[in-house]
Amino acid sequence: MLNSIDPNDLTPLEVDDEFIFKNEVISPMTPGPCLVTGFIHHSRVFLAAIRDPYSKPSAKEPCPCVRTHDLHLQVHFFQDRLDCLRHLLIDIPPCLQLSAPIPNVIGVEGSSIEDIETLQSQFASMRANLHITHIWLQSLILDQLEVAQSHQQRQIPVLGPPGHTGTFDQRALWLYREELCRQLFFILYNFPQSSLEANGLHAANKVRDIASSLLACPFHPGDPIAKRVAEYVQRSTDILSRLDSSEVMNAMHLQTWIDTDRIPK
Repeated sequence: MLNSIDPNDLTPLEVDDEFIFKNEVISPMTPGPCLVTGFIHHSRVFLAAIRDPYSKPSAKEPCPCVRTHDLHLQVHFFQDRLDCLRHLLIDIPPCLQLSAPIPNVIGVEGSSIEDIETLQSQFASMRANLHITHIWLQSLILDQLEVAQSHQQRQIPVLGPPGHTGTFDQRALWLYREELCRQLFFILYNFPQSSLEANGLHAANKVRDIASSLLACPFHPGDPIAKRVAEYVQRSTDILSRLDSSEVMNAMHLQTWIDTDRIPK
């Protein structure tokens, strides 16, 4: 369904609920950051993992069923999705950017200090969720790209110039993973614990998914990449012990090597 719709048809008005009434939508007296803005960009991140969120549907694009039986199309698709996701949040509003200061949120006229502080807290948790989801989706696509490229390499064992579809640059993929881990740790170490906990187990499960993908590191333990990956896994374990205090192992979203290896050869 997402491949056949125009996302603009589903985008809500960029106005918070308190300004929407039965017969009219009013503009806030003081323009400021809007919670709906975060919702729109979060939805756009999910859509970007499937298709270009800014383009209209095209019948020329191969459907998922066709890609499943054509490794070249599958690899090209995953590479496009990663490239799209990587640059998706560059020009988002300042209040949603990763390094943004706490926005000067002004609520409805007459809002109390407590209401304003609550709104600022909501923005902080929304920013954390947006950027963790952005990293998580890239990690999931990297898993699928790595498997698809390894299968393709066995079919086309011919090396070519960088970027050639017959070349499987595994080290480049793992350097990409490292960059994602560094971005994730920046969020986990710099955002208030309350902002992370507000996103519940879904945030913890996304962090666990990213960390579990590191366990499949293919390099020798003495390799510099393998040494850094071991450190990332240890850090993730320490963070998860604080982030997920439910004492219940929730593996609903957990990626496994079996799951990512089910792409037909």
